[in-house]
Amino acid sequence: MARPSPLKILVNLAEHRSQDVARTLGQLIGNGEQGEAKLQVLRNYLMEYRARLDEAVLEGIDGERLRNYLAFIARLERAIADQTAEVARTQARINQEKERWLEQERERRTFETLLERRKLETKRLEARREQNQLDELSSGAHARRMNRTTT
Repeated sequence: MARPSPLKILVNLAEHRSQDVARTLGQLIGNGEQGEAKLQVLRNYLMEYRARLDEAVLEGIDGERLRNYLAFIARLERAIADQTAEVARTQARINQEKERWLEQERERRTFETLLERRKLETKRLEARREQNQLDELSSGAHARRMNRTTT
């Protein structure tokens, strides 16, 4: 069994690294989508709770219940701020991982290009060798014919 060329090994390694980074990127994108969805749920819940507070105020609300509403709204706002920060961190990681993936893809394409050039050069050299052999055979045959005609 023939050993793969060093360039083929590099292409395979670059492909594996690119696939690994792509998998990680996919997971991060999924996490980012989940984080965005969670953030939207929190925002919707805050809007609903504020609407409930407005209704309660219009109907008349005692001080204890008002404090509970306000405390819960404050907790929701903190949760939204925390989730917004988490979404931003995840997006930053997604952007970093996209850059890593692009770099891995550039490296892979570079190795593939070098491998293709090597293959083309090998074919060109083989064709040249074959042509030289044919030329030698042809000139040898020609020389033999010339010797036969002169004798």
